[in-house]
Amino acid sequence: MILMEHEKKPHIDPAAKAAAETKILQHEHGVPEKKHVAAQAPGSESAHEKKHDAPAEKAQNEIEQVFTELSDRLLRLTAEFDNYKKRTAREKEELCHASESRLMLRLLPSYEEAGLAAKEVEKISDEAIRKGVMMVLGNIRASFEKEGLQPMKLEGEKLDPFRHEVALREESDAPEGTIMRTIRAGYLYKGAVLQHAIVSVSSGEKLDGEVESKDEKKMSPNGDNSPNAKHSTTEVGE
Repeated sequence: MILMEHEKKPHIDPAAKAAAETKILQHEHGVPEKKHVAAQAPGSESAHEKKHDAPAEKAQNEIEQVFTELSDRLLRLTAEFDNYKKRTAREKEELCHASESRLMLRLLPSYEEAGLAAKEVEKISDEAIRKGVMMVLGNIRASFEKEGLQPMKLEGEKLDPFRHEVALREESDAPEGTIMRTIRAGYLYKGAVLQHAIVSVSSGEKLDGEVESKDEKKMSPNGDNSPNAKHSTTEVGE
């Protein structure tokens, strides 16, 4: 008994005891335990933060790439649509022009007959009737020309194989390829050939023949190129 009374009790640190009691209370009330975070130098990143930022940076790069691709596709589609509108407008205009040309070609005989009738009307003695009929025929022809019909200028012009068809060649003083006569009139509709003209052109042979005859006359003083004339000239010289 005496020995037990004299035994020393173990010394307990009050701070450690308070810390232990705090942990017990936090555990009982479900308060998470605070972890000690080591101090980091300014500008340095932990491995955990770097690992966390890598997926976000990759996702940002993917978003920028998709945005660039969509922008390029939008620009290409816009350009293609503009070209499509221009192409369809041009095709529509060409289709309308072709339809109008076919109709004008069918009505072309009426235009030509109105011109022939005007020549005959000039022979009418009654001035009032003549003027009235000429006015009607003139209005008919003017309506065609207002829509774009235009007769070709032919006689005296140079042959154009894209507008003229040669039916005959005749000797003349005009240069070769010059249109001498009109066999069938040619017409343009809005600047394009509606009906090719059929013409007769100069071969230029008559002009060449005249040059040769002039050269032969220069060779003979009397203008006689027969063999007898040459022989007589030689005899006189002897």
